[in-house]
Amino acid sequence: MILFIESLILLVLIGIPCGVSTLLIGKSRKLSLLIITLLTLGPVADGIIAYLVLDWLTINGPTLWAGALSFGLISHVLIQPLLVPQRLVVWRIAKENVLRRKRQAALLLAGLVIASAIITSSLVVGDSLDATVRYEIEASWGETDVTLSGFDMSTGERVTFSQGVANQLWNQIQLDDSLADDVKGQQQGLISGASIKSPSGKSLPTVTWASMNSSIDSLAVWPNLGPPNDGIRFIDIQEQNLVSSQTQIVINRVLSDELDLSVGDNVELGWYVSTEEGRQRTESNATVFKIVDNDGMANLAGTKSPAIFTDLSTAQELQKFESEINTVYYALSESVDYEGVIEPVVERLGVIFNQTLSAQDVGFSLEFDEQTSSLSLSTDKGLGRLSGDDVVALRENLSVIIPDSSLMEVLQIPLIEVEHNDEQLLTLSSSSVTEIKQGKNGLWHVSDSGFGFQIGGNGSSWLWQVEDLDRTYDFTLNGEGDKGAVAHSNGILIADESDSNADYWAKRDTDGIVHSIFAYDQSWWAVELDEEDLFLHRYNEDLTVDEETRLSLSLPSTVRAIDLQIEDQIYLEIEGLLSVDRYVSDAIEISSNFSTWTAGQYWPEPNSQSSNQSIHSDCDSIAVLLNAFGGNWCTYEEGLLRWQGSEIESIRLPILSSAGGFGELPQLLLAFEGSQSPVNVSGDSISISQRLSPLGLTENDGQIWVKGLIPYAFGNDSALRLNTSGIFGQEEGLESLSDLDGVVLGFISLSYAEQLSAAGADERSIVIIGGGNLASNVSETRDDAINNLTEWLDKRSDSEDLGASFTAVKVEANKAAAQSSGVIAGMFLVFGTFTIAAGVLLVLTIILMLAEARRSEMGVLRAIGISRSDARALAVQEGVIVASLSGVLGSLLGLFLAWIISIAFDSIFAAAGSDLFTFAWEWSSVFAGWAWGFLIAIFTLWCSALWTSKLNIVSALKGGVVRMQNSVPWVLLLTQIVTFGGSAIFLLILLVLGFDSGLAYLLWTIGGVFLILTIVPIFTWELPVIFKDKTPKWKMRARNCGRNTLAWTGGLLLVWTIALDPFDPVRNNMTPDEFSFILLGLFEVFAGVLLLTSAAPILVSKIGRSQSFTKRWGPVLPVALAHPLATPVRTAVVMGMFSITVFSVIVLGGYTEQFDNYSSSFVEDTEGEFELMLTASRSRPLELSSNPLEWNLSTPLEDDIDAIGKVYRTEVFLEDSQEDRMPYILRGFDDGFASHGGLPLHLWDESLGDTAEEVWISIGNRDDIVLVDASFGLELSTDGTGISMMSFSIGDSISLIDLSNPGNSRNVVVGGFLEQSSYLFSPGVWINSDVAEEQYDARLTRMYVSLSDDVQPSDDFDSSGIQTLSAAGKPADLRIASVELAGHLEEKLNDEGATVSVISDDVILVQSLVIAILGIFEGYLALGLIVGIAGIGVVTVRSVSERRRTIGVLRALGYRRKMVTATFLIEVSWVGILGILNGVLVAVGFHYSLYRTFWEDQGADFTLPWASIVTIILGGWCLIILATLLPIRAASKVPPSAALKDI
Repeated sequence: MILFIESLILLVLIGIPCGVSTLLIGKSRKLSLLIITLLTLGPVADGIIAYLVLDWLTINGPTLWAGALSFGLISHVLIQPLLVPQRLVVWRIAKENVLRRKRQAALLLAGLVIASAIITSSLVVGDSLDATVRYEIEASWGETDVTLSGFDMSTGERVTFSQGVANQLWNQIQLDDSLADDVKGQQQGLISGASIKSPSGKSLPTVTWASMNSSIDSLAVWPNLGPPNDGIRFIDIQEQNLVSSQTQIVINRVLSDELDLSVGDNVELGWYVSTEEGRQRTESNATVFKIVDNDGMANLAGTKSPAIFTDLSTAQELQKFESEINTVYYALSESVDYEGVIEPVVERLGVIFNQTLSAQDVGFSLEFDEQTSSLSLSTDKGLGRLSGDDVVALRENLSVIIPDSSLMEVLQIPLIEVEHNDEQLLTLSSSSVTEIKQGKNGLWHVSDSGFGFQIGGNGSSWLWQVEDLDRTYDFTLNGEGDKGAVAHSNGILIADESDSNADYWAKRDTDGIVHSIFAYDQSWWAVELDEEDLFLHRYNEDLTVDEETRLSLSLPSTVRAIDLQIEDQIYLEIEGLLSVDRYVSDAIEISSNFSTWTAGQYWPEPNSQSSNQSIHSDCDSIAVLLNAFGGNWCTYEEGLLRWQGSEIESIRLPILSSAGGFGELPQLLLAFEGSQSPVNVSGDSISISQRLSPLGLTENDGQIWVKGLIPYAFGNDSALRLNTSGIFGQEEGLESLSDLDGVVLGFISLSYAEQLSAAGADERSIVIIGGGNLASNVSETRDDAINNLTEWLDKRSDSEDLGASFTAVKVEANKAAAQSSGVIAGMFLVFGTFTIAAGVLLVLTIILMLAEARRSEMGVLRAIGISRSDARALAVQEGVIVASLSGVLGSLLGLFLAWIISIAFDSIFAAAGSDLFTFAWEWSSVFAGWAWGFLIAIFTLWCSALWTSKLNIVSALKGGVVRMQNSVPWVLLLTQIVTFGGSAIFLLILLVLGFDSGLAYLLWTIGGVFLILTIVPIFTWELPVIFKDKTPKWKMRARNCGRNTLAWTGGLLLVWTIALDPFDPVRNNMTPDEFSFILLGLFEVFAGVLLLTSAAPILVSKIGRSQSFTKRWGPVLPVALAHPLATPVRTAVVMGMFSITVFSVIVLGGYTEQFDNYSSSFVEDTEGEFELMLTASRSRPLELSSNPLEWNLSTPLEDDIDAIGKVYRTEVFLEDSQEDRMPYILRGFDDGFASHGGLPLHLWDESLGDTAEEVWISIGNRDDIVLVDASFGLELSTDGTGISMMSFSIGDSISLIDLSNPGNSRNVVVGGFLEQSSYLFSPGVWINSDVAEEQYDARLTRMYVSLSDDVQPSDDFDSSGIQTLSAAGKPADLRIASVELAGHLEEKLNDEGATVSVISDDVILVQSLVIAILGIFEGYLALGLIVGIAGIGVVTVRSVSERRRTIGVLRALGYRRKMVTATFLIEVSWVGILGILNGVLVAVGFHYSLYRTFWEDQGADFTLPWASIVTIILGGWCLIILATLLPIRAASKVPPSAALKDI
């Protein structure tokens, strides 16, 4: 079916031109039906055959159709001599003409070669770029065709999943009939990153760490690490790690060379591990077991990228990924590993993967409670909430899944604060408080899991908790009572009442357990037990100074407790399982001796508060503190309570409590929905638990204020007020939540719950299903109901829930590469179009000259019976011979041009630090040059033949000039009809699409152009011809109708496209795209040529009447200009050649100049007052202090660092007022960044400050205002849309929405825009770092470093080759010192995961690469100028040959050689300079339009490429003179006798 459709298309494509040609043949002679059929359908058949052969040769796309059409047309031309006898004669004449007139054929060949050369070179450049990337892709991925992996945008980390899932998937693949033969193998692994430091101190912040399953690798589906004959396998690495106590790694050659590593070297690795506390950096030493060349699997990170390799089990152990992986590779058979075939395989893999995944795999958990016959559904993914989609789907399908069952939806609200009567209630680390003490200003409390204080007993609070299984051992207050120290499993931690916002006041880690601590005389005394060694420490107040001594005391086999007290001596008590030993020192010194305490000696009694006051009945007497901070305090079952008399005034509860099988949880509120909901709470009411009953909250007459933990963690510090509606009891339906009794404080409405938990619509923590078959007494029935729900959840569980997906990595990478290289090749083709146009004009010039030279010959042929059709056939048949050969030569020339361009690209790649550029070409690209070049050539020759075949036989035999007829030509009428129709269609499309569409500018402008082409001839040609007999004026206009039409058309086109553009109210609201610009440029050049050609006679007549010119040049000037005037068409074509190429070169030169001018401020915009930048990724953030003195740089330059600015990064959704969303970067900046001026701003709300620095500081103190990069305010030059998907103005509101938790959002206002280049180098929405870090989990990924302006580099530092950028406004010494400091920073900080860069160097690299690429395009366009110069050389050669008799006559009349030389020099200069000036003037106008459309709005100043303009005008004229010098000298040597010889 497809072949049939393709054949029909070819029938139309080839049949129409062949049919028209056959009809024209038949006009002069009668053809039989068989011959007509063969002439028409024979080429179609040949075209179809060519199509099939070319398709088999992998020629595709438009080139395939162009090739088929080309062969079809050749077939049509060659079949004519076989079927039409007269065409055989024509064919023989054509062949003889080509062979006999080699010079003319060569000229024509040279002109036709250009199109093929340009097309081939453009496509081969794309092939080379494709090959460069394809080599890298093949080398990097090797056997891998498809990957299974995922990336979590909210964390910046790869998604991990169970090895069991991958194994189960592989088993299903092998059982699948459609995949078993297609998928050759799998490989499972962990792909991560690590920093590495060599023994010499050299380091890299991030290298790829690849770890693969050694068992699977032993199957040898994938190649070795390294060369086939000298590489190793992952099983070899695993075996080394099994027998070695230290981690063994393999590194590739690139890493070895960069860090000078050898086999056996010990290196330090650093990486990040995910724990409950977040991402934590881990370091470990490893030994280089082997160094492999970058070959095989050693290229996994890239052919030029460093990498380390370990076996999977070792990596899982080190990275804490038990039986988890983050990548699976699949190798496919060669029959399905390419585009167009691989897609169904990938789709089928996805289907099987979704079928393989179970609910448990994606985090769902189902638990059945036999006591309540209920089934609870929860998840451990993200924040532990079921998605709204899953909950809604369960509601809608529950009646089918478990008939007659009911649903209870539970939303948990973890709390961070509960306030009653202005007192914070959640202040404890545990409900089991062991000690209460009164400090200077605060109430201190201690438990086994932590300690804390609350100022005044009811004010701000501070809390610290131990980690995991650690515990506290002792607590003491200092003498003033304002600092408390706790001894714990890993050391000592001190808190200060004056700073409740700090994590701690001082901290000291120890190797052993600190059992006891005591404050004495401005010091902290502590006893540490490290295995069997006992140490006594004396620390200063902030723990920075440690005096220690080892105590030689006899210790019990098991030490239960150690107590230390100091009065006049040091008293030490050590409690064992069965004994208590006491010791006393002889002095209060760290070096004092201890002796055994004997009975009767003094021993201090523990501090106790004696009082006759009775304690409250609810107290448990573990700890009591009387008459402190407004009341009496004691411990009770839930924590602490304060009482007076018999009345409880307030309570204190722990932040975390035990929740049975759920472990430790924050205090919670619950909200319910569904038919099983046990309570009904609405509005702002709360039904409180018995745990809050001591507060005496009565129904409808009590209030508490609460803060949700999740919004608080995301930066939302607001509290909600809740009104008590009573105390709930043991309501029916809550049995399944009985484990939560220890943490639930009350029930609230769902609307308030969603606010307090930052939950999205329909998100729930737990869903409980009861009733129906779940309540059956028959276990099989219950099991069936549970299985039904499990199966339903399994079906809903897919790769999206897991966050992983399949990717055809090679195909996708090649597609991306092809798209990029296609853009580059397309740009070459677009710019080459101007050169192709110049080449076409050159061909026209040559044809016009050949037609003039062969006029008499053609008249003879016509006189002996050759028809016009045969005359056209003669030209076409000659053209087919020449065009076929020119296509081949052009393709070969195009290969050579592409090779030259590849050399330029190679240097650009090398400047960017890569030497991978590969010159390569494909047959399809070379063939495309031939096919399209042939079609362009044959079309040009056919159009020319149409004109030359209209020769008058008598006039041709006499050698006279063909005069233009005085009537209106039918071609003109046809042109007017077409242009009027085109104008109407364009304007109609404009009305349909609207004036704001992307095509509006093009439609409006081209519609106006067509209207001008329609209307002008009416007044300049048709009306004068009609009224020529009325008056002399009309007669004069009719005589000059052609010239007048050209002049008015050209002038009005220039007025319409350039002069009226700024004033046209319609165009002022439109923005042209690239295609519009190209067409406009061509129209403007065309208009300029028309105007110059028509105005030339007037200008020449004025020059001829000028006495100054006549006196100086005599008859030379008018004679020199007479010939261009006598051949206006040829002159216009040559001018057009120069104009179109000069136009394109000047426009691109102007664009380059404008970009250079525009980008000159990029350095200043990107670095501000900073010079260096340290960067890292979100998955491996920076962990450096803001104090550079702590970086241990060991260079005097560290004293010259005058500012450090920290910038945090995360990703969020941006939502505008139209509720459109897009993911984008959110950056948080700290005070150090803001106070040093931040980055330059383009525009801001003046109420924020008068300077950019003031604005940054103002926004740093706010949490509701942001700065945005310029992409939200800039527009594209292509269609007027924003560079970003969204557009904002100052004062606009933006919602910042958390990617992982859409319920976490913040509304902010745009306060200003960064400078224009910010979207390139500093993209993002910039906000106060506290908001970014706390609310959106932003991580430190950038640190800006600034040096003082008066810094001096070291005397011995080599500063050669450093760009000092004096234009950027910073001293040269500062630039040099920055580079020197960057070297020190790399040495010290690379192993900390920091990549160090000189900001200006990064910017300059981008600028230079862009300008270099534009320079290549400029050079490419200069080919057109060469074509124009060659064209005028050809014209001059032919002109001398044609005018030999005329020159002889002039010599006979007294012309000297110098006068002949001057005549020709003036002639070629006149044509060349006018063409160049036309191109320059139109290009300047066009460049200004481009500036107003694009650059002006971006704040750039208008600049002209004066260097290019002057060079092209002067250089072009000089080259024209050089190109024509030889033929002009030949003309000057023509003797007077030549006139007689010609006779």
